[in-house]
Amino acid sequence: MRYVIGLLFALVSALQGQILQNADFEQGAAGAAIVGWRTTTGTGEWKTDDCTEGKSCVEVAPPAAGGPNASGILLQSIDATPFRGKFIRLRGAVRVTPGGRSALWLRVDRPAGQPGFFENMSNRPIVATEWRRYQIDGFVHADAVKVYVGVLVLSGKAVVDDIAFDAVGDVPEMREEPARPLTDTGLANLTALTRLYGIVRHFHASDEAGGTDWNQLAVDAVRAVEGAGNPEALAAALDRVFKPIAPAVSIYAGPEPALLMTGGPQLVRWHNNGFDNGSQSGAYRRVRVVVPGTSRPEKDLYRVELGRGLKAVVPLAVFADSEGRTLPRSVAPPSSVVPSSYYSGNDRGTRIADVMIAWDVFRHFYPYFDVVQTDWDGVLPWALQEAALAQDGVAFKSTLQKMVAELKDGHGRVFYRGGPRQGQVSATAAWISDKYVVTSSTTELKPGDEIVAINGKPALEVLTEAEKLISSATPQWKRSRSTAEALMGPLGQMCTLTVQSFGSPESREVKLPYGPTSAPLAVDTRPTELSVEVAPGIWYFDLTRGQDKDFDAVLPKLAVAKGIVFDMRGYPRVGTSWFSYVTKTPLRSAQWHVPSVDRPGEMTFQRGGEWTLLPKEPYLGAPKVFLTNGSAISYAESTMGIVENYRLGEIVGETTAGTNGNVNPIELPGGYSMSWTGMKVLKHDGTQHHGVGIRPTVPVVPTQEGVAAGRDELLERALELLKQ
Repeated sequence: MRYVIGLLFALVSALQGQILQNADFEQGAAGAAIVGWRTTTGTGEWKTDDCTEGKSCVEVAPPAAGGPNASGILLQSIDATPFRGKFIRLRGAVRVTPGGRSALWLRVDRPAGQPGFFENMSNRPIVATEWRRYQIDGFVHADAVKVYVGVLVLSGKAVVDDIAFDAVGDVPEMREEPARPLTDTGLANLTALTRLYGIVRHFHASDEAGGTDWNQLAVDAVRAVEGAGNPEALAAALDRVFKPIAPAVSIYAGPEPALLMTGGPQLVRWHNNGFDNGSQSGAYRRVRVVVPGTSRPEKDLYRVELGRGLKAVVPLAVFADSEGRTLPRSVAPPSSVVPSSYYSGNDRGTRIADVMIAWDVFRHFYPYFDVVQTDWDGVLPWALQEAALAQDGVAFKSTLQKMVAELKDGHGRVFYRGGPRQGQVSATAAWISDKYVVTSSTTELKPGDEIVAINGKPALEVLTEAEKLISSATPQWKRSRSTAEALMGPLGQMCTLTVQSFGSPESREVKLPYGPTSAPLAVDTRPTELSVEVAPGIWYFDLTRGQDKDFDAVLPKLAVAKGIVFDMRGYPRVGTSWFSYVTKTPLRSAQWHVPSVDRPGEMTFQRGGEWTLLPKEPYLGAPKVFLTNGSAISYAESTMGIVENYRLGEIVGETTAGTNGNVNPIELPGGYSMSWTGMKVLKHDGTQHHGVGIRPTVPVVPTQEGVAAGRDELLERALELLKQ
């Protein structure tokens, strides 16, 4: 349900007497192994200070010398048999050290490697330094053999305490309605549902709405509303969906009904700082605001045209009693435990609900519609129809990808856990001078080889098809993504490449397996060392492969260098502290603006959270050159934006991806999730960054001849500049 980021926990289950060992970590001794738990990587240390429950807790950390991708894992397994067919819930208290990232982790194993439930909070990592409680809801398949729980720590350290594991209900039979097209009436009904769903979910502050499982409501509502044959039936169906959670909402045809303008002693409304996905961390927050007031302003009644002659009035401010309980009261639906991954992408209703959920989130919270100029209203009809017609969950992923591509957002991605595992040919390639050229390989492919065709299709055709499903603010980021994805396919299957060696007109076929992607190859011909003296007195340091400790180690040499080349071709792993040594005055990052959306269609921005970087000794006074390209995105652009604004050195290479800002994830029923940019970033001077990026002061593009000869042409140009 979410990706990898943390593993932490213990488990208590009252079911059939099954209890995790030492779930509260009260058993233990300093320096000893954690009773009932094991560490597969990293360390787990029993401790008795600053715990949240009882006398003791456990601190988990990655291995000290494990590299940038190393993680610390503490886990425990239990027999799945007593939990088969049950919904399960994992809870625990966690805090991390400053800058740390962790997560709870829950996995269900099935026979013969079949995929089971899995979540590791990848779209809501734990980053809070104070104690907070986290939860994962999952389910156990009928043939499950093991349940694993734990914590994964990717950076810093995490402290875990008070773990609980419970069975919380029976899994109902999964519904998988087959594909069929939407009728005109069905499309109109679902459009009305979508418009009302987004406004009630994001802006109506009733207690009942605040406690609703909106994913489950969306799936159920699709089935309840689509078949309404006339406007009266549609109004009744919408009323049945929303009245239990929003009793103050009015749905009507004809004259507007009389609305209550006075009520309890308080008013309650939502204040949205971006889209809050419930992660309890990051830049995006949703806050319930309670203020005195016995009368409701007219502006707090939001009117929306639903279509088919229907309208709705949604109060944006809800009356509340003296204790803050909203009025009028309704019987709240029972708290759902159905995790989103329980639903199936093979089910038509689930797919339609996914389009509805995603469309509404982007409609109200995507901050760049003014820049990308997408007709978002025009996206909804075809997306709903494609969802209804998709033959299975794999085919539907393409529909979601096309939706996200319309955002023109380099952070826009779609992930699906139900499809076949993807592998990659053990090679990388780039589009150079209208040719798809191999840049690195561990196979018989050679740098400089041109890939003419992939599995019988011309390479350009494969890349063009891939780019239709890629969200990007700039052509260079789209091409960066497509050139990588063109060499991906079902894990274990074979890929047939038609190849021409550089300088040869003859072509040959090369068959290679789609293998694991866990150890990506270098995408260019940069130096193999992450720090090296590349010419007398001129030092090179790769910010995308090195870590802070590597920079600290080479700092004395950089301090006496005659010239320095910093490599930013890709995504940096080094933190921001290195900036302190390349300046004599304080540096600030570009402008960060989090959207405030308290009314539908009205977005303002709150600026804040930017870096301030103070100078330190030794000052690196040598001339500097920074290498970059179209794959530099997000944090890389925050870095390069400082270089650009303060003119810290020449920028050699290509324009960056043109996408920056904190990524925001959405989880959808059926095993899907999306990522996108939830805030607006402007350059230091307030001008547009999205779709613009950081432009080089010295443009350089690799050539096929240079790649074939093993040359790093960007680095060569940097050395020419420094030697001058």
